[in-house]
Amino acid sequence: MPTSTELITTTLTETFDLDPSDVTPERTFEELGLDSLALVEMGLMLQERTGVALEDVPLHTTIGGLAALLDRAGADGALTAAPHRTR
Repeated sequence: MPTSTELITTTLTETFDLDPSDVTPERTFEELGLDSLALVEMGLMLQERTGVALEDVPLHTTIGGLAALLDRAGADGALTAAPHRTR
């Protein structure tokens, strides 16, 4: 079974034709050139693959931050927001 980071990376590279070497845990979705509509699309795909509902993922969320949030999702299977990137 892939890790959350691998699942996010695969979803991004397959859906948005991103270079896998550009999709690193430190990168934000904004840095990858995604917009809010793309994040909604990605969230729906990840929900289908994981059963975890993602809502309101900020563009400045890192891939690693979203992966950690997915890992912590737990029993209720619903997330209302991803963590904010720290500078």
